[in-house]
Amino acid sequence: MEEPNSASSSRRGLLGRGLVVALGAIGLGAVKGPAAAGAATRPEGSSWTLRLYARQLHLHAPERVAGQVPTKGDRHTGYAQLLNKRKGRVIGHFTAANLALDSPFAHTGSLEIHTFHLAEGTIHGLGATARGAEGHFVVLGGTGRYAGVTGSYVARQYARELGGNGTAEFQLTLAR
Repeated sequence: MEEPNSASSSRRGLLGRGLVVALGAIGLGAVKGPAAAGAATRPEGSSWTLRLYARQLHLHAPERVAGQVPTKGDRHTGYAQLLNKRKGRVIGHFTAANLALDSPFAHTGSLEIHTFHLAEGTIHGLGATARGAEGHFVVLGGTGRYAGVTGSYVARQYARELGGNGTAEFQLTLAR
């Protein structure tokens, strides 16, 4: 008579353990589901690259005409549409506030504050471009999906008003 009891208790134990494993797997799936959705739920310390492309990049300076290179102290603003790839779809817009710099010690161009306005939030950056199209920037932070991000990025900007084709490329390395 002991055998049926031990067999039924073993069966109950096995079913109980199976139920615990199944519930654990369901719970783990629920936790993993949102994490796969994107950057907002990336684990602490992870980093990823975000490439953004721009078209219709324009600069406006109240005291300058198109084609005239800004000089020390000039302020200008910029804007563009952001794309998911070079000839892709519009996913947001870009704005910038620039202050032209000049230094006898280095080839400086401008100090720039950037904002990338995307559907799920914004990313804010600060940096300087040397005389030319390329600049290196720090990510100051973000809002929405990008709240709490840090990182840096390289910006290559070819504004129409400075003889460019009105495009830009931004390669952001973001971390949480």
